[in-house]
Amino acid sequence: MYEFTVTSEFLLIIVAGGLALAFDYFPGLAQWFDALSTAAKRQLNAGLIVGVSAVIFAGTCWAVFITNLVCTTKGALDLLSIVFVAISVNQGVHLLTKPTQAFKARLFGAKK
Repeated sequence: MYEFTVTSEFLLIIVAGGLALAFDYFPGLAQWFDALSTAAKRQLNAGLIVGVSAVIFAGTCWAVFITNLVCTTKGALDLLSIVFVAISVNQGVHLLTKPTQAFKARLFGAKK
C-alpha cells in the first residue's frame, strides 16, 4: 500500500495553490479580491503564505506539530526557500487558472 506523508513543504504548496483558486473562484471572495490592485493582490497572497509558514514553524518549535523542519537558523532558512517556492506556485496557479471576464460574469452573475 502507498504511504502518504504530509510534509511542511507539501502542505505549504497546497495552501498556496488553494489560495490562488479560492481568490479566483469563490464568489464573494473573488469579487472582493478583484477590487484590489495588482500589487495588493500579490502582497495579500504572499502575506498569507508567510503567515501560514510562520504558524508551521512556530508549531514545530513549540512541539505542536511534527515536521521535517528543525527549530534552528538552518530550519528558518529552509523554510524561507519553501516560502519562495510556495509564492511561485501561488502566482503560477493564479496565472494559469485565472477565469476570463466572460466566465466570471456567468459564474458570479445575478441569478434570475
